[in-house]
Amino acid sequence: MKAAAATTRTTRRRRRRSSSTMRRLRAAAVARRVRELRRLVPGGEAVPADRLLLRAAGYVAELRARVELLRALAALLTTSCAAADDDGGACT
Repeated sequence: MKAAAATTRTTRRRRRRSSSTMRRLRAAAVARRVRELRRLVPGGEAVPADRLLLRAAGYVAELRARVELLRALAALLTTSCAAADDDGGACT
């Protein structure tokens, strides 16, 4: 019975794509990602793709710096509010 089931089962084969098709698919994927990056980076619509990558890197660095600043401010406020609560004062 097992042999009969194995012979009736169809095997699927992957269809190979030509190299030109693969290049076209990769180019379309890169174009989609560049469009998305242009949408996310301020001023990204007005620059060529190579400059867009530099601008995106700068933007990410700027965002990281902002996050670090906000974390430091939050820690400072948390510390000062805890000290004010210990003294019986109000934290505003």
